[in-house]
Amino acid sequence: MDKFPLNIPLILRMRMEFLRYGAALILGSLLPLAFAPFYWWPLAILIPALLIWLIDAETDLRRLFVFGGLFGLGYFGFGVYWIYNSLYDFGMASPVVASAITALMVCVLATFPALSLLSLGYCKRHLGQRSLWFLPLIWFALEWLRGWVFTGMPWLSLGYSQTSSPLSGFASVVGVYGISAVCMLLAVTLYQVIRNRRYKLISLLLALPLGGMALQNIDWTEAVPGSLKVTLIQGNIPQQIKWRRDQRQNIFNTYWRETVKYWDSDLIVWPETALPGQSGEIEEQVLQPMQQAAIQQNTPIITGLIYKDEETDKFYNSVILLGEKRSIYHKRHLVMFGEYYPMRWLLDMLDGLIDIPFSDLTPGPEQQELMRVGDLVLGMSICFEDVFSRDIMKALPQANLLINLSNDAWFGNSTAPHQHMQIAQMRSLETGRAMIRSTNTGISTFIDHKGQIFGQTEQFKTESLTRSVQGRTGLTPFYYFAKVQGPLSLALLAGLLLFARRKAA
Repeated sequence: MDKFPLNIPLILRMRMEFLRYGAALILGSLLPLAFAPFYWWPLAILIPALLIWLIDAETDLRRLFVFGGLFGLGYFGFGVYWIYNSLYDFGMASPVVASAITALMVCVLATFPALSLLSLGYCKRHLGQRSLWFLPLIWFALEWLRGWVFTGMPWLSLGYSQTSSPLSGFASVVGVYGISAVCMLLAVTLYQVIRNRRYKLISLLLALPLGGMALQNIDWTEAVPGSLKVTLIQGNIPQQIKWRRDQRQNIFNTYWRETVKYWDSDLIVWPETALPGQSGEIEEQVLQPMQQAAIQQNTPIITGLIYKDEETDKFYNSVILLGEKRSIYHKRHLVMFGEYYPMRWLLDMLDGLIDIPFSDLTPGPEQQELMRVGDLVLGMSICFEDVFSRDIMKALPQANLLINLSNDAWFGNSTAPHQHMQIAQMRSLETGRAMIRSTNTGISTFIDHKGQIFGQTEQFKTESLTRSVQGRTGLTPFYYFAKVQGPLSLALLAGLLLFARRKAA
C-alpha cells in the first residue's frame, strides 16, 4: 500500500503560521496590563511595536484581518471579561446567555483592530513600506468610530492607559484618541529604530514624551474664587439587595447615618440610584424630608434615583439636587441591554433570560438646565456617560466642576471599577476640570483638573470622604478639536485609502 509523502516544508510553514497567530492573541491578552489597576503604561507602546514586528512582512489582507482580530480577541477578552460578571452574577442570566453576550461584545470590539491591520495592509500593498507611518491615523479613526457605532463602546481606548505617563499632557489638546495615536506613533518609531536601525528617529522617541511633559505644565483653565467642601457617601449596598422593597429603609438609614455627620460640608453627594424605588413612591416619606433637612442645615444633597414622569409614565435614570431649589438631571446616554433595548421585540425574547431592574428607561433630553451649588455650575453625568468625551463636553463652557454618580457594584471585584476610575481621570485632563465621583461600592474619588487623584475610598466598604474642591473656568484646546476629530480623521482615512486605490490602478 502506498503511503502519502509528508510535505515537511508545508507542515513547518503551517506550524509557523499558527505560532504567529498565537503570538498575536498573546500580545493582545497582555495589553490590558497597561491600564488600571496595573498601570504598566509602557506596554501600550511596546506591545503595538511587537505586533508591527509580527505582521510587517505579511502581505495577504485576509491574514492581516485575522491577525488583527486575534489581537483584538485577546485585548478585549481579557480587558472587558467583567461583562460576564455583570450579566451572570447580578443580571441573573444563565452562564450560556452571559457567555454568549460577552463573546458577542468581545468579537464586535475585536473587529476594530482587525480593520486597522486590514487598512494598513491595503496601504502597504499599494504605497509601500512607508505606509507604516499611517498607522497612528488609522488607529485614531477606528477608535473614534468604535466610540460611535451602536451608540459607542470606547472602553480601553489605548490612550486611557497613559493617565500616569508623560503623554497625559496631550489629553488637553487632542484627547484620548489623540493619545492613542501618539502611542501608535511611538510604537512605529520604536520598531523602525530597532528593526530597521533608523537611529535618527530616537530623537522622536524622546521628543514626544518631553512634549507631553511640557503640556502637563500648562494651565489651560483658571481657578474660580473660593472652593467647595464636598463629602462623598459610599453606601456599599450589595447589588443583590439593592432593589428589594424590604431593604429600602435599611438602605436609606445607611446613607443618612453618614450624611448627618457632615452637615458642615457645602455639598453631600450620594451615588447613582442610591435611593431604591422610583421617585413617585418615595416623594413624601423620603425626598421631602431630605430636602427640608438640607435646607435647614444649608447643605444641599445630590443623589441618584429612578425618576418617574407622572404625566408620560416614563422612567429615567436621574440625579436630583435637594436644597433651596430642587434640580434634576436625566441620563442621556443609556447602556444598551442594561438600561434600554434597541429593538423593542428583544424585550419579549430576553424576558426571563436577563433580570436587570429598570432596564427599559427613557433617555433624557439633550438640552438640560445645569445644576448650581453656590456660585459653581455643575456638569452632571451618570455612570457610563463619563466614558464619552462628547457627553461630558455638553456641560462646557458653563460648568466649573464635573460630578459623576456611578454604581460599579455591577462589576463585582473585577478590573472594571479601576478602569472606570482611569477613564474619569482622562475626562478631567481633557476638560481642565476637577471631577467628583460618588459610587455605591467604590471606587469613589476626587480628581483634580490635571487628572490626578487627591482622595479615594476603599472598595466594598461603607465610607465617607471629604475634600475641598476648586472650580475652574475656561476651555482647553481639546474642546474645539473634539468637535472635528471624528469627521476629520475619517475623511483623512478615506482619502488615504482612495489614494492607495488610485495608485493600484
